[in-house]
Amino acid sequence: MLFQQHHIYQIEPQNETQTQTPMAAGDRAAIRINAILQAALEQKASDIHLEPQRDGLLIQFRCDGVLEPFCKETIEMQPLILNRLKVMAELDSMERRLPQDGHMAIRFQEQQYDLRVSTLPLFQGEKIVLRILGQQEQLRRLHELGFTAENLAKVEQLLQMPNGIVLVCGPTGSGKTTTLYSMLAALRGTGKNIVTLEDPVEYEMQGVNQVQVNERTGLTFARGLRSILRQDPDIIMVGEIRDLESAEIAIRLAYTGHRVFASLHTGDALGAVNRMVELGIAPHLLASCLNGVIAQRLVRKQDNGMLQGRIAIQEVLVCDDTVRDYMSRYERFLAHKQEISLRYASLVDDGKQKVIQGLTTMQELKAVLGPCI
Repeated sequence: MLFQQHHIYQIEPQNETQTQTPMAAGDRAAIRINAILQAALEQKASDIHLEPQRDGLLIQFRCDGVLEPFCKETIEMQPLILNRLKVMAELDSMERRLPQDGHMAIRFQEQQYDLRVSTLPLFQGEKIVLRILGQQEQLRRLHELGFTAENLAKVEQLLQMPNGIVLVCGPTGSGKTTTLYSMLAALRGTGKNIVTLEDPVEYEMQGVNQVQVNERTGLTFARGLRSILRQDPDIIMVGEIRDLESAEIAIRLAYTGHRVFASLHTGDALGAVNRMVELGIAPHLLASCLNGVIAQRLVRKQDNGMLQGRIAIQEVLVCDDTVRDYMSRYERFLAHKQEISLRYASLVDDGKQKVIQGLTTMQELKAVLGPCI
């Protein structure tokens, strides 16, 4: 069963006798949640979806980017499971009309995980989604992320630049945070004060000062960034640039001599420039401090004819004088995007190369990048 110990819930193996013994409704819900979480962790799921339906509660796991059914709980168990999860995540169990966000910590096989918990009122009832965030075993070194030799050399070049900003781009679930952490890991132990601002802190890193955003207490991205500036930082990692205020502060930090690494939701490397300008950053200011952009996706990996696990496909744009000149005059940048894109291997190029190497399939590449590649 699950039990709480200093707000960490322990996942214990199921006991056959225990599951057959009559017990209170709350205990039955705890056992079912234990079983669901155990199965999700064993299958290395990134998300758990609990979706109310007319005939029960559909449980689905997202594994390797694909959402697949796991089981369906009875209509009687539906409110018991959902309410207990809300209590575990320290949410208001009586609130069913408004969305809520929370988190909880669990321990399984000597490993601790943090779960982000999101509720959403639906017409059929209340849906809960759990995002599973692992700890240290997910922290990889740069050469383990699937970069080609050329792209890895470009990333290492970006890490050596004394100031400016590097953006890591892609949709949700594309591995941006893993790449950012691997870059920070390469910079640890260099006599630099490294500070991060994240929502939430996904991996705990020794030697890095990590700040977790908390909107409820007023610790927003913008306020956190302003405070970090007074902490004598050398290297700053921003979990995500979300709006003009956070973009302006990140650019100002880069412009005043700091090294800044941040994520941004865009489709490709050149789209990051469009997005920053659309947010309101002046093109000439962006051109003066943007060192480069890494864009990436995750595709399922082929191993002995089976698709299991995922591998990244990437494109790396290093901003040289020519690119900066185009960028500073935004109309010229838009007119010459095709020319700029020829200066580096695109996501499609990288993906096709990995298909040739047998690391993934063309079908998988089309599923991620679109059918017209």
